[in-house]
Amino acid sequence: MASTASRSSESAERSSRGPSGSIAPAARRGRWWTCLPRSWAPGRSDVTAPPDPVSTSLLLLDLVVAAGTAAAWAAAAVLGARSPGPTTGRSSTLLLGAAMVLLVGQGAIAGILATRGWPFAQEKLAFAIPLQLLTAGLAVTWAVRERRLGSRGLLPTTSDDPPASAPSRSFGSRTIAAFVTAAAAAVAGLVARTVVGFPLEPAPAVVLCLLVACAGVLAYAVLERRPARERTGAAAMLGLIAIASLGGAWLSDVASPGALVDHAHGTAPAAVRAADASAGRVSVDELRTPADAPGVVRHFDLTARQKTITSASGAAVDAWTFGSLPGPEIRVRVGEIVDVTLRNRDITDGVTLHWHGYDVPNGEDGVAGATQDPVMPGESFDYRFVADEPGTYWYHTHQGSLEGIARGLFGALIVLPYDGVPEDVDILVPLHTFASSVWLGGSDIPRTEDVASGESVRLRLINTDQLPRRLRLTGADFRIAAVDGRDLTGGSSVRDEAVRIPAGGRMDLVVTIPDGGVLLTTDSTTRVALGIGPRGSTPLDLSVQKAGGDLDLLAYGTREFDVPAVLRDESMVLDQLPRFVNGAPLNAYTVNGSVFPHIESIEVSEGDVIRLTVVNRSRDTHPMHIHGHHVLVLSRNGIAATGATLWLDTFDVQPGETWQVMLIADNPGIWMDHCHNLEHAAQGMMMALAYDGVTTPYEHTRITG
Repeated sequence: MASTASRSSESAERSSRGPSGSIAPAARRGRWWTCLPRSWAPGRSDVTAPPDPVSTSLLLLDLVVAAGTAAAWAAAAVLGARSPGPTTGRSSTLLLGAAMVLLVGQGAIAGILATRGWPFAQEKLAFAIPLQLLTAGLAVTWAVRERRLGSRGLLPTTSDDPPASAPSRSFGSRTIAAFVTAAAAAVAGLVARTVVGFPLEPAPAVVLCLLVACAGVLAYAVLERRPARERTGAAAMLGLIAIASLGGAWLSDVASPGALVDHAHGTAPAAVRAADASAGRVSVDELRTPADAPGVVRHFDLTARQKTITSASGAAVDAWTFGSLPGPEIRVRVGEIVDVTLRNRDITDGVTLHWHGYDVPNGEDGVAGATQDPVMPGESFDYRFVADEPGTYWYHTHQGSLEGIARGLFGALIVLPYDGVPEDVDILVPLHTFASSVWLGGSDIPRTEDVASGESVRLRLINTDQLPRRLRLTGADFRIAAVDGRDLTGGSSVRDEAVRIPAGGRMDLVVTIPDGGVLLTTDSTTRVALGIGPRGSTPLDLSVQKAGGDLDLLAYGTREFDVPAVLRDESMVLDQLPRFVNGAPLNAYTVNGSVFPHIESIEVSEGDVIRLTVVNRSRDTHPMHIHGHHVLVLSRNGIAATGATLWLDTFDVQPGETWQVMLIADNPGIWMDHCHNLEHAAQGMMMALAYDGVTTPYEHTRITG
């Protein structure tokens, strides 16, 4: 079992000797509507932000205030169309005042949001508020003018405001139409926030302006009782613009050849490879581990199949497995060659193997549609790579991974240093949820590991779920030895603090077992726990756990790395917006306003050093995972990381947060970059990191997980 303790044993395998790795995308940089001066850029060392951001609260407040502004203008229009009464004038004045106060509030909130990053405020300051100022100014001007003329008995009686209609309304047609236009502008601002998102480009801004203008013209035509032809024409224009915008969005989704199209050849592989070679290009198929790579070859067979598993509690689990649940542990040493044959017995939609967190050559990455075709029932595929990065990793299918991982197509990859780890006992503890049942260390009930007091234990924690998980080790001091397979330096011992692991993340804890043992629990449930200690000594009463805070990894340990000079900036703005995904409308998860396969790839050349700014405008946490690379954490919410050098392959960007990380482009290929909440990835939050000159013969035009 993957959960059992290991001192020097290896997993069952066959071994043999001998032969057998800015604020917008680049195309948008420099445009005024997406950029501000660098002093406004989030995450710079000269910008400060509180460690507990309020950006999400401000974004929600902004929506409420914007909706209130639209409601105030709409109410003013309705009231203005009524017959004059003793309170009509006062109510109208109050509504106009409320609308203007709310508009000022929008500006204040947007200004505060801008200090936290331009992506939080761009569509507000560059479009919504200026448009509302224009229409509100027009409406107030007409209302004040009409009141003044009316008080003097000088209200004109023109075709715009016929005498017959004047007594029946509090305001004239022109003024009421101005109120409607102001309300439409406020609604357009809401649409810019909740539908268009960041970045708001000129085209949708123009469309929204046209819709606002048409709304005003239509209102005036109706109020003035214009001929049916004019009213119908204005309404038709309004509908035509709206339908054309919606249809254009749908057509762009179904017609797009995919985000990887610029790197796909789409013809016969043999002919393409010859053409690529002459043009200095290389296919992902050529970026594989050489057959003659030196080292001891460790061979593993994994067969994907449907299987009913009986859990420790006796429950039957309808699973997809690689033979066991979790899959067989692959444990090797540095310098060895990992050789894995994947077979598919009966998983209908196919399977692959992705080595999560392990920076394999691109052709071994196991992404269907990017680096290989899915392995269909009856087929097989061989993976091969050098074990040169000691640490805790895991493998899982990357074809239909939303369902495949949830049902059990995953396992652990452990790479030991050449001389092994210094701890006496090495325990693997994956955390996974099958339906509503949480498994900790391969068990859905509390269990124990017998370890003598005084022995040191390395706990390898792996979060294979889609959500972040908190785990708490009580009963002794512990330290964090590694995160995402990379050692941490200078970490001190802590006690009773929870560790938060992103979806897909890993963390190694080291603890010396006391006489009374230690207890590992999770916030996911109170039904499972892992007790470690001398036989009969480990308490499993979950009600006596001590409470503590979350350990901040960005301030843990000692920093020992000089950050190289950054060559360029890239940005990813995460949001949830209405989009078409695979031709169907969804409240999708977006990057820079788009969904897969329309998100622009981050284009790099080997040797580039990229500072990547990731901004989360949504109300969900996004565990961002970049294949084939680890990133160095520079800052979170403008506060520089001060702890140990933190190289991560998966990092949680919580609502309202802004992270800056550094990526060194040292592993050529076409790499997926996506949210590891796989529901979010399946709904659009997936893109590519693409190296110049690398092509793929595979097509990945629709999201399959």
